[in-house]
Amino acid sequence: MTGVKILLIEAKKVNTRSYAVDLLKYNYIVKVENSASTAMGKLPKFAPDIIILDAASLRTSGTRLSHRLRQSCTQCKIILLAKENTQLIDKPYIDIGLVKPFTSRKLINAVKRLAPLPAGTWRTLGPLKLSIKQRRVQCWDTEKRLTPKEAKLLQVLVNRAGSTVSRKHLIKQVWETDYLGDTRTLDVHISWLRRAIEKDPLDPRLLKTVRGKGYRLDVSNTNNKHGV
Repeated sequence: MTGVKILLIEAKKVNTRSYAVDLLKYNYIVKVENSASTAMGKLPKFAPDIIILDAASLRTSGTRLSHRLRQSCTQCKIILLAKENTQLIDKPYIDIGLVKPFTSRKLINAVKRLAPLPAGTWRTLGPLKLSIKQRRVQCWDTEKRLTPKEAKLLQVLVNRAGSTVSRKHLIKQVWETDYLGDTRTLDVHISWLRRAIEKDPLDPRLLKTVRGKGYRLDVSNTNNKHGV
């Protein structure tokens, strides 16, 4: 992950060490700012990949500042560190929220999830880019992290892109069973995948249902609005 730039916004710490100590161990490029105003001023020149906002140390909820950071750096990933008992539901301007207390390992794992992937680790088909290793998919200018089963299911469909893949084959490859008595699990995972890659999951353009047969990943004609 060398070369990943992180802007860490935290108050000056006296009794506890800075999170920069752990981040530097992983060879991240870390710039520490102790106030929101100076941090905002550093954004254009430093151009961070990830912003870590330690709102708890600044004695603020971080809501307004996170929103300002998102407006000023639309491509940055934002990790909000909130004080104990904070509710982080429905905050679209942050990518990951961690509520104290948490371990340094949890913070590092969050950074790894959001860090840009090295060149060559993405597989590209039309508007879809997939990284199986980190279970991440990019499509239509959005990026999602997949569960292990979602990633494996999408990989099977990508490997057979343009062809209809039977439900039996998908179940055998992803769940490693020949049992077809209950296929609802497959249907649910297909719906989750559509939420990750489709502009409108209810009107899929990429992941299409072939009635009575299975599913097909169709990236050859993304201008075709309607699924099969």
